Amino acid sequence: MTARNEIVIDLGRRRLQAVQVARSRNGLRVKRALVEAVPDGLYIDEAKAYGAWAGLQLAKAGFPRTKATIEIAREHVALKRLSLPTSEQSELPEMTRLALRRNLPFDDDHAVIDFVTVDRTTSSTTVLAVAVPQTVLTHVQQIAKGAGLRVERIALRSMGSAALLGSLAESSDGIGAGGVLVVDIAADAVEFIVVVDGVIRFSRAAQLPPLDDPARLADAVVTEARRTWMSYRIVEAEDADSDVRRAVVMGNLQVSEQAARLIGDMLKVQAEVLKEHPLVDLVGQDMDSMWPLAGLLLEQNLGVESIDFARPRKAPDVSARKRQRILAAVGLVIVLIVGGWTLARRNLATLSDTVAKLEARSDSLRPLYARYGRDLYKLAHLKQWEAVDANWLDHLAYIVDIAPPTQDLVLDSWTGSLTSRGVKFDRKAKRWHVEPQMTIVLQGEAADRATADAFRGALVDAEAYQITTAGPDARSGRRLSYAFSYHLRTTAGEPVAAGPSDRQRADVQSTTIPAPRRTALTERTQ
Repeated sequence: MTARNEIVIDLGRRRLQAVQVARSRNGLRVKRALVEAVPDGLYIDEAKAYGAWAGLQLAKAGFPRTKATIEIAREHVALKRLSLPTSEQSELPEMTRLALRRNLPFDDDHAVIDFVTVDRTTSSTTVLAVAVPQTVLTHVQQIAKGAGLRVERIALRSMGSAALLGSLAESSDGIGAGGVLVVDIAADAVEFIVVVDGVIRFSRAAQLPPLDDPARLADAVVTEARRTWMSYRIVEAEDADSDVRRAVVMGNLQVSEQAARLIGDMLKVQAEVLKEHPLVDLVGQDMDSMWPLAGLLLEQNLGVESIDFARPRKAPDVSARKRQRILAAVGLVIVLIVGGWTLARRNLATLSDTVAKLEARSDSLRPLYARYGRDLYKLAHLKQWEAVDANWLDHLAYIVDIAPPTQDLVLDSWTGSLTSRGVKFDRKAKRWHVEPQMTIVLQGEAADRATADAFRGALVDAEAYQITTAGPDARSGRRLSYAFSYHLRTTAGEPVAAGPSDRQRADVQSTTIPAPRRTALTERTQ
């Protein structure tokens, strides 16, 4: 028998895996094996980009662009054993579809269903039925097209694991005989399969965290194994403990060895890591994480029924001629009656999908919108803080201008401080505002008490400040007789005062204060 080259590919979120084998009568001979990490920023949901990258990696590794078997993981499918009340092969496809679609976790109108026969009696047939959404298959085909590959078959990864264990049932060590718990550790998920005499009885998949530490990853696998075992015991209440006598772990060697030891201790069964297979010649290739892929190609050698979502089993069309005559007679009528309804239904489905996508995008963008609002308010708040400023020189010039001449009054010190009660938001005006308060402390000496009082009165009548006296005026000056200390408060950044009143003018004239002029303090500041 001439050897025939075949390719099987695993399109993973974190890794691309591919195996090329040469098929012969004695089994499979591995020619190439590829494990390539998906680069950051490349997502499997982007079918065109992912397919182009996958095609480039396959070409670099020497894989030919030909027909390929593409496997999909357990997480994408629904799997169930069904006992159907018929032994007629032609009735199985439709009966399987009707029985399985009742419990599907996704829209059964867009599901692709296939099955394999497990057991048959004179009055019933037991099948293992699997279903996958059509969107998953379409996505896989788009990636394959982008990679320059033709899809020969779309298979279930779990079936490859079952085929490997089924072919080991007659081996010398009997590793695949009886009930076996298969633990398939992939790049981003782990699959647990209970295989009894080469047939899947139970299956479960779980996502794995992106860990690089083999010990921690093994602990995560064991945690999911414990959950799987509890689920299996509930489903197979009577046979769970008696069926499984052995566990086989496949995957990264470091992780698999640690997980096998822990699972064996937990289940009290013999657990081992699959490192070789009598029907698979590795030829030095590393197949630790790709054994199920080889198992999918091994199904043909074993002569067992296989799952193929690209070409699912369909009921034979025994009434094709009669149906064609009926359709020919009433076809035009049906088109006229239901054509508009069909078009409307399709448009409604398209719009519903669009609405769902837009709602999902809206949900994903809502936190960004809220963050934008918070940042906008923060920016307005900060701008208000930055806007709080005082023109101290104008205030100083204003006070100096209304002060008496230097022979009558001397300013010893001028201290300014700025305080604020915070930034507030005016809901009615819908704007931020801040009310800073300026405090100026004036200390000086006057020739007499009347001059000091006249200067204070001029400041009061100018209405630019709120003035308080820090202490009683006293004869304590060093240069002039009377020392004074005034506290001036205002909320204006620049001094704005009303025109001088008649009393102000009279007071200034009575105390011989001339027109505004520069004082000694003003001259020292220049």
